[in-house]
Amino acid sequence: RFVSSTWVFGKLMCHISRFVQYCSVHVSVLTLAAIALDRHQVIMHPLKPRMSMVKGGICIIIIWVMASCFSLPHAIYQTLTRFYIG
Repeated sequence: RFVSSTWVFGKLMCHISRFVQYCSVHVSVLTLAAIALDRHQVIMHPLKPRMSMVKGGICIIIIWVMASCFSLPHAIYQTLTRFYIG
């Protein structure tokens, strides 16, 4: 067998991997939503100035903080359960 049927990375890595999985999904979705909102503003108000680099950076920081907050419960309540078969 080339693939082990057990989790060999320990409890901490179990929590970290779940957090990273959910955080990456949330960051992707929130970033796409921010891009859609920016495109909407540009199309609906073409004469208004574009978003500045500072505001863009703040939006990115807010997206990462929100994604981390949304993903934290998944990491906290993730459990590693051992099953003995046989």
